[in-house]
Amino acid sequence: MNFKLTKKRQAILALLKNSGTTLSAQDIFERVDDMDLTTVYRNLDLFVKEKMITKVVLNTDEDLYEYQSEPHHHAVCTDCNKVIHFSACTEDLEKLLRIKDFNIENIEVTVRGTCRHKRV
Repeated sequence: MNFKLTKKRQAILALLKNSGTTLSAQDIFERVDDMDLTTVYRNLDLFVKEKMITKVVLNTDEDLYEYQSEPHHHAVCTDCNKVIHFSACTEDLEKLLRIKDFNIENIEVTVRGTCRHKRV
């Protein structure tokens, strides 16, 4: 880690670690005290660069961020935008993909469909 872990940075990391889900910068801004939105974005960018958190691009209104204690993938409900985390064997996915002359460094799977959530 090439930076100081200030109280504000600790607050953002703690929120992401304890949330158990993906959060937008706006979600984080609304849940932390005494921090402007620019500071939230700046620190999220730093944490992503340092590989402390993951930026999840799910083509929703905003990019989402999460702390991943274990690698996982995402299923997104097209009705309610609920994000469900699931695991899949990386080795099996690499075998399935079989991309010639390509070294896979990371696999991110996003599945879209509808959950059992009822729209009101």
